[in-house]
Amino acid sequence: AEGLGALMRKAVEVNRFRPFFVGRENVPISILQYADDTLCIGEATVDNLWTLKAILRGFEMASGLKVNFWKSCLVRVNVSDDFLGMASDFLNCRIGHTPFKYLGLPVGANPRKLATWEPMLNVIRGRLGSWGNKYVSLGGRIVLINAVLSAIPIFYLSFMKMPVKVWREVVKIQRKFLWGGLSKKNRTCWVKWEDICKTKKEDGLGIRDLRLVNISLLAKWRWKLLSQDNEVWKKVVAAKYGGNIIGKVNPGQEMVARLASKWWMDICNLDKNSDWFSTAVVKRVGNGSYTKFWTDIWVENQALCVRFPRLYSISVQKESSIFNMGRWDGN
Repeated sequence: AEGLGALMRKAVEVNRFRPFFVGRENVPISILQYADDTLCIGEATVDNLWTLKAILRGFEMASGLKVNFWKSCLVRVNVSDDFLGMASDFLNCRIGHTPFKYLGLPVGANPRKLATWEPMLNVIRGRLGSWGNKYVSLGGRIVLINAVLSAIPIFYLSFMKMPVKVWREVVKIQRKFLWGGLSKKNRTCWVKWEDICKTKKEDGLGIRDLRLVNISLLAKWRWKLLSQDNEVWKKVVAAKYGGNIIGKVNPGQEMVARLASKWWMDICNLDKNSDWFSTAVVKRVGNGSYTKFWTDIWVENQALCVRFPRLYSISVQKESSIFNMGRWDGN
């Protein structure tokens, strides 16, 4: 897989493969790889098809492996039916449709719809069914809810904002199992679910509230935007929504773009009604390349543009970072 990625990047360098360009900065995306899954992304041209087939054939000859084209699929975005049919015949692969699954998550699906989450709900129901009619004590059911039923949705929750109707459906499954076990009869729920999700110190049962888990996992994306790691997804997001979002504690301070993806809207609006994220995060300036000199708060508790408005008004470096506003003298 690493050799295939090198071949694809070389083809892009010598202008034999036209990748997909993101945003005004034209960030090229030609291949995404994780484990044994590979996505080749490019413009819908005949030249790209020839290059892609040559790369895959070269990979076969160099590695001794065989590419199963029929197990692969071709997915289009704004491509005509005629070209798609021709490309499918040329590569001898199936035609895929959006949404499609990549690494277990539906790509191109609307996270606000119940249908997007139905596969995950079916896995939870199926896990209950696989346990059969075994008798499990109340304590055992609490352990199973936390260790199994609450763990199944984690991958979904780490990327998509869970709608309220999906959360209610998951709680319904968990609550029915807690009070009734594997019995199909409806049992009385003696305690409110909010109280059950409290910690044991607060006289609860310590069952995880998946809404809080979801918010915590999504907040990690905000945290990663503050880090100085040079990752592909950050380049793509910055190219699409502007480079000023990198290193910003609250990327939703300005108006979120109307045509932004639902994922980005959910990330920006995590603390829409409060500032819990910004108050909980402490950012180290480091070399200053990710911190705005004027508009970010990095000296005391006020932005410099607020403390020195007259200087800010005549500055021609309003968007500059700390890194570009001075030089290091020794250490």
